[in-house]
Amino acid sequence: MTPRERVQIALAGGRPDRVPFAPEIDYDVIAIAAGREPWEFTHCSAVERAEMTAIFHLRYDSDLWLCWGGPSYKRQSEREIVRQGDTVYYLDKRTGRRYRIDRLGDLHTEDDTTVVLGDSGEPIAEREAAIWVAGGPYPRAVEVESDIEELYGPVPPPEHWLEDGHLSAVEYLLPRYGQTHFLSFSTNTIFADALDLFGGFQEGLIALHTKRDLFHKALEHIVEWKKSRIVAGARLGAPGIMPIEYCAGADTISPAAYREFVMPYEREIVAEAHQHGMKVYIWYLGDLMPLLEDIAATGVDAIYGEQGRKQYSADVVEMRRRLGERTCLVGFNDEDALIAGDFAALERDMARQIEGAGRDGAFIMGTTYVTEATPPEHLARYVEILQRLGKY
Repeated sequence: MTPRERVQIALAGGRPDRVPFAPEIDYDVIAIAAGREPWEFTHCSAVERAEMTAIFHLRYDSDLWLCWGGPSYKRQSEREIVRQGDTVYYLDKRTGRRYRIDRLGDLHTEDDTTVVLGDSGEPIAEREAAIWVAGGPYPRAVEVESDIEELYGPVPPPEHWLEDGHLSAVEYLLPRYGQTHFLSFSTNTIFADALDLFGGFQEGLIALHTKRDLFHKALEHIVEWKKSRIVAGARLGAPGIMPIEYCAGADTISPAAYREFVMPYEREIVAEAHQHGMKVYIWYLGDLMPLLEDIAATGVDAIYGEQGRKQYSADVVEMRRRLGERTCLVGFNDEDALIAGDFAALERDMARQIEGAGRDGAFIMGTTYVTEATPPEHLARYVEILQRLGKY
């Protein structure tokens, strides 16, 4: 059975030959697996980024590959990467300014101020970093409906995503690995994008109440962007997408707010993907347990939660009990156990999840979000445990 077949069967609620593996990995881990520095993933070419992605997933025997968006061809043409000894610089051709690139890919001025460059190449004055939860920063918050398109941008045609490289990773990898592996791409978040348009986390949550109709208009506009991206990916032949939601769990907003401001828009994304024959597995960050049945009601093919934080818990065994046998669920590990290499604890919980939530299939094993804090050999051992325990 190929990895792609394995994932397709699990997503359809069936039982493949073994539990598929679908890791969630930060870009620094992908780069390190390819023998590169993390900053290179951010500033390399589209082909290099795609090749790093393949190296990682092949090394760790992933069945489901998430292909993060590729770098903008236009932005790449406007800059040059310059090395001077051990220091690497980003030279913006539009302004002639040079910025030091740190190990993780962030840009710094000569006085070591971290900067984000706007569309014109000028640094954007950031407010407190913690305020931005998705795509920000924006120069100002939405006040009237015309601000939405001005700040977020007009809805692009599907060709846009291909012409400027946004889907270059999945475009490059599908002809090479798409017949054997299940390749997906992310449509990112709807709700957190809207929060940023209204000024970030705190201001955005306030806008739910003070600018309710305008907030809905923003969500409608964002959904049209996501649908355009889905159409583009479908034209490439991608079999699936991964929407993400964060700041939309019950640890942040009420179930009533979820049902008004998130659920209908998630449902629209799922319907668009299904119309094009694509599967949808949603990565839900935050407390999803009070929202579980609502999330399932959007029509998603699989639900991927995360380890409980902030005094809430998430458990795929309980999810299975509440949702029935055929909804595909994605398991995850304890983050600290993977970092520390507590393989006995990892094996116990993996066995519990497979028996309690995946005994009859409709189950994929994932991870928490793995960063370079996890030694590579720990992740390799995690995969070995899964392959031993996950055979049907």
